[in-house]
Amino acid sequence: MIALLYFFIALICTFAGAITGMGGGVVIKPVLDALGDFDSASIGALSSITVLAMSLTSFARQVGKKRQTSIFKLIILGISSAGGGVLGQYLFDLMTSGFSGAYIKVIQNSILLFLVVLIFFYMLFRKKIKTLHLKNIFFYVLIGVILGILSSFLGIGGGPFNVAVFILLFSMELKEATFASIVTIMFAQIAKVITILASGGFGSYDLTMLPYMAVAGVLGGLIGSFVAKKLSEKVTAVAFNVMQLTVIGICIVNIATNAIAL
Repeated sequence: MIALLYFFIALICTFAGAITGMGGGVVIKPVLDALGDFDSASIGALSSITVLAMSLTSFARQVGKKRQTSIFKLIILGISSAGGGVLGQYLFDLMTSGFSGAYIKVIQNSILLFLVVLIFFYMLFRKKIKTLHLKNIFFYVLIGVILGILSSFLGIGGGPFNVAVFILLFSMELKEATFASIVTIMFAQIAKVITILASGGFGSYDLTMLPYMAVAGVLGGLIGSFVAKKLSEKVTAVAFNVMQLTVIGICIVNIATNAIAL
């Protein structure tokens, strides 16, 4: 029964993540925190691998489409986010060695709550905010690294930050930004998995739910990328904001619950 619960959590989250470009981890991570069945490190690994399965599937389905942003720049973003992902995992490992699980969850959920609230209001009023048209490769590298750090450290995929940043700094359309976000998430999570393998592997992680969640991630990526093609920009924007409100609510509950446990 518990396996079925985790399967559907991963399926629903990655389906929504593929549509909005948020990846799914931004919901999976706080939901698993709330369930409390695993420690922070295991939750981060489960979330990251599930999101990786989704992003690889979604990327494979969408890579051939014509885009306003060159695939070269998207790859630069992705590789840079992979580098940031390695650094983010290193920072997370430092934190886990010095703090309790409840304290780590309070820190992660507090950072996530703050950033998602900012992004939520930006997305609501984005049409009134002048966007930039940064074209220099340096900015793609810098932004990729920063987003990769956030993605890996928080164990969420980084989707909500990616989409908003790409719209604001590179003047991407929403659907273009969602695909660029998927690319960035994919590279960052590949880097995180490689970092874990290089630093001792997954032996210390509880990954009993991973087979169910990974399969759900693939299905979520397939279904979500198919549906995404049918949706208008307006519907995609509504889905993005609804997903953010969901994350805000879960984060508030997690902060309160884990603060009491300190």
